[in-house]
Amino acid sequence: MVTGFNTDVEHQGRIYHVQTEDRGTQNPIIETLIYMGGEILAARRSSYADLLPKGISDKEIAKRIEAQHNRMILDVRDGKYDGTPQRPFGEGIISNKSFDEVVLDYLASQATDRIALQMIGSGGIVEGQTARMDLLVSRAADGEGLAGAQVKVKLISTVAKPRILAEGETDGSGQVSLSCSLPVLEAGTGALIIQTTAGKETAEIKQLIRKPAREAAG
Repeated sequence: MVTGFNTDVEHQGRIYHVQTEDRGTQNPIIETLIYMGGEILAARRSSYADLLPKGISDKEIAKRIEAQHNRMILDVRDGKYDGTPQRPFGEGIISNKSFDEVVLDYLASQATDRIALQMIGSGGIVEGQTARMDLLVSRAADGEGLAGAQVKVKLISTVAKPRILAEGETDGSGQVSLSCSLPVLEAGTGALIIQTTAGKETAEIKQLIRKPAREAAG
């Protein structure tokens, strides 16, 4: 099954990176991001929830992923983003709100999304190092930990296809600890998408992968 596309598009001497990803049937969203120089210029998200009652068709989902990806490539070539100011990674997706605010608004608008995901501890998220994350999945209404929730950590970047780095399941208190080795990105920007699923309920958080500190010459 096609889960995403990554394409470098040259336009007027600039290289734009177009990345499209299927967020999965538990969160049936196709998301396309346009990057330049490691910064997000634009994003488009579309739902394929209308396909679910008819039975999942990998072919139909793949068609939608490819169509949206190609549409965004055409927009780049048509000069739609020539004058778009670059913004910090994760800002301005869909609106002028931060990424976290957008996610919270989206979750609040979905009747099935009633769980919360929190990072309660972290060993640092730095390129070339091992990221260690202590996570808590709980009911949004009362904060009670949710046992048996599936959690996965996915790497997205401007230079490679999305891939899953770690997976786990919460214990009786709703907690899970995951660790994964982070690659060194010689160019571009990367982030971790941490997603949890419990039945039809979903939640996610996003963490930017920091560049390692450079030692002062001496």
